[in-house]
Amino acid sequence: MVKKIFYINSEMEPFASVSNLANLSVEIPLGLQEKGNDVRCLMPKYGFISERKYILREVIRLKEILFNFEDHNYECSAKSAFLPKSRLQVYFLENEKIFGDLNNLLFKSKNGRFLADNDLRFAFYSLAAIKMLPNLFWFPNVIICNGWTSALVPFLIKKLANDDKDLNKIKTIYLTNSLNKDVIFDHSNLSFNSETLNEIKSLNLNQLGCSYADATIIIDDEEKVSGNIMKSKIFKGSKTCSTVDLTKSEGDYSALLDEIERVIKSL
Repeated sequence: MVKKIFYINSEMEPFASVSNLANLSVEIPLGLQEKGNDVRCLMPKYGFISERKYILREVIRLKEILFNFEDHNYECSAKSAFLPKSRLQVYFLENEKIFGDLNNLLFKSKNGRFLADNDLRFAFYSLAAIKMLPNLFWFPNVIICNGWTSALVPFLIKKLANDDKDLNKIKTIYLTNSLNKDVIFDHSNLSFNSETLNEIKSLNLNQLGCSYADATIIIDDEEKVSGNIMKSKIFKGSKTCSTVDLTKSEGDYSALLDEIERVIKSL
């Protein structure tokens, strides 16, 4: 059965790349599309991404999307393009204030430290990714959240689904790897007070992703992290958590693609 799959990530070759996730974020959506699924990707529109080079097009219904969250008003837009040499559609979520000034290190300063406003940036990104769905006129059956930058999506889906029957039907899969093992969400870095997000203050984003996603897949890639992650109280004994070993895959993601397909069928 064909599934509508929304693949949310923060880097994709050739648009932006700081880790091996950039390649994975291409191969997995392409693989799911080749299986006959309706796959669409989302990533931030960083200021350095050339609209002319990659032929980013304005979409009227995705321009100046206004949404409200806990009595705060927000705005975003999205442009559309195809992954070069493919028919894989990629949406670029745009907010100049939040994403426009980032350099090609994306999350870190030149000294290697995580940027202090990452929590604000990707809380907004996760929320906007959900709030833009009505403007797409397309609601996915499954949202795949690739890495810590979209770890809040399953949590927010659960919180917002009570008032939205379309969101209530969406299943979420959280992918985590060695890049996510120590990333903490600190709500104090937000520029506004949120009762909803205060619930999850100072939690490891792996814990958040696993706690609220319908399924979690731990990826052993550059190093094996599954052993330590599975020792966490949240992960221990979880029937919705599985592991894929890519440490010797040499760029072959077929094992991960097979596991994602298996998980989608089980949801």
